Amino acid sequence: EALQFGVVDLGVNRHPRLVSGNAAAVHPPTMRTSSTGRAESDNVGYDSGPGPPGFQGAPLKPIRTEMNAGYLTAFRRRFGAAIFAAIVVIVLGHTGPAAAAFPAEGDDGAVKSARFSASLLSIQQSLTKLGFYLGPEDGRMNRQTEAAIRIYQRANGIEPTGRVSRELADQLDYAIGVRRLLHQLDVARAESIKDARNKLLNHPATRDLIKPSGVDVADPTRDASQCFDKPTALCLLKEAVESAKAIGRAEMRDWALGEILIAQARAGLGEAAMQTAAKIRDPRLIIVALRDIAEAQAAGGQAASALEAAEIIPDPEKKSEALAAIAEIQIRRGDGADAKITVGRLLSGMGKITDQLKRIAFRARAAVIYARAGERKTAEEELTRAELAARDLPQDVNMSAGLRHVASALASIEEIKRALDMLNAVSQPSDRIPVLMSAAEAHARAGDAAAALATAETIENVRYRAVALGRIAVAHADAGRNADADATIEIALAAIDRIDRPYARSYAISRIALAMVRIAAATGPHAISDEARARSYKRAIDAVMRIEDRRLKAHTLWLIASSQRVREDSGWRSTEELAELATDEIIGALSRVWMFAELAEGHALDGENDAAWRSFSRGLSFAADIDNSWSRARTMAKLAATLIRLVDPGRGRSSEPN
Repeated sequence: EALQFGVVDLGVNRHPRLVSGNAAAVHPPTMRTSSTGRAESDNVGYDSGPGPPGFQGAPLKPIRTEMNAGYLTAFRRRFGAAIFAAIVVIVLGHTGPAAAAFPAEGDDGAVKSARFSASLLSIQQSLTKLGFYLGPEDGRMNRQTEAAIRIYQRANGIEPTGRVSRELADQLDYAIGVRRLLHQLDVARAESIKDARNKLLNHPATRDLIKPSGVDVADPTRDASQCFDKPTALCLLKEAVESAKAIGRAEMRDWALGEILIAQARAGLGEAAMQTAAKIRDPRLIIVALRDIAEAQAAGGQAASALEAAEIIPDPEKKSEALAAIAEIQIRRGDGADAKITVGRLLSGMGKITDQLKRIAFRARAAVIYARAGERKTAEEELTRAELAARDLPQDVNMSAGLRHVASALASIEEIKRALDMLNAVSQPSDRIPVLMSAAEAHARAGDAAAALATAETIENVRYRAVALGRIAVAHADAGRNADADATIEIALAAIDRIDRPYARSYAISRIALAMVRIAAATGPHAISDEARARSYKRAIDAVMRIEDRRLKAHTLWLIASSQRVREDSGWRSTEELAELATDEIIGALSRVWMFAELAEGHALDGENDAAWRSFSRGLSFAADIDNSWSRARTMAKLAATLIRLVDPGRGRSSEPN
């Protein structure tokens, strides 16, 4: 039981801003104050989301406390049973009656078997490490060993036979392996925290960020109603900061603060963002926050401030990430000359990065930036350096990953043949997928339907193949090749049926449905007839109804309804009704807010202002009812960032729209 709780506890230490992938954690409650100053429990559970649909490393949404009450009761009951079990081991080990099947007692009163067993010795040692056995480790069966086996089995939901078996030995080996891994992770975590702390202390511009700060207390008398009636970025951020003060768990508070400071930086509040960063307890997250501030300032059009913020990041890798992101944002905003200067700073500082594979990845990103800035020759030189470095990596797996970065860069700059040729040296299937997806889409853009489909067919993972086929269909439609687009959609739909994992299947369906919508919404010389448009919308809706993930289903239906409304398709009202029903099925107001915020941002980037403000208003209405301080802090920060993008859609654009 203690081991199981240790595994659960690991989840919250795997902070989403430090590692990729979703955590899963449930903790016993601690008392704290709510966003309005009331006392409440900090018992929070998680599942995937909220983040953009399909985003695997998305922030996690809270499950209300009452959902975890059953777990908490069971934990207390089982933890108490485990303590009692330990007492029983001690008592039985000295005074309990011998089992009838055991040999007779010796003079010392202990049941013994004269026969030594190496397997039994290993089991005794494992039980000792797990805290179930206190007897001698001699490889001989005795009363203590049998009792320890029974209690271990009972604690893990196994029939308590007390017998030694190969299955028992394997279970114990696995448990010991997990414990060893947990210990290694704890050591690594402690070392990474110490390293981050030292880096911050050794830089004059960041050492003040880790000074202990006083305890902030939320103002229980504040009235946020005006912020919901007439929202502004400033009032939303103020409410986010106040709500964060009431979060009891340090790691949860750090998480919320990390999102708040991004919104502050995008709003041009650089000094406030740095003050928020100083409130973060985990020094690793402070370094991540500095990177995020730099990227957010670049996305908000504050290039000079972004570069200044990047310059003080004490970790070479995080600094390089910030510079690469800034340069990519500058390219998207049309600032090619500034992007070249920024990427030059990136390359000049890469010598401080000790991980050779990461240096290759950064050099490949730099090459793409140079190519898009019109410096093709410089891009080729950087790709050559990256390829040579990748081929010099000591292990095949590392070389495969290194060449994948180079091949992906080649595909990004439309060097498709060279990218595919390089894949011959890429051995890992996971390294091949992104290159093949980019190459297939590039073939479609070039008008080579056969090559696009042939390349997509080589993608072994069917869910990625289906997504790639959806992108190919869109490329065909954009070029006016509607027959090719329809044929590709049919192939993609057939591939979906072979996807086993429910969310992966749902995500693939959503991407293909949106490809159908893109085809239906085409205007100008590539526009399809009204009859064909209505048919395409219906096919998309029919496909979406197969989506099992509630939020993904609702998100996709809202996008379809919006497209129908813009194109004056008569079916938009019925689609909105389906979207409303799907929204009602989403668990948790936080996820609903996040979904509508993402919808609003997407509409703003597409120039659909009315749809953007409608989505924002819906999200704001759900946020007003959230009183959990962690959820409220995050939703307020998210809505503030969204509002900035609605006022000026170009601001905050840190990535290409989906």
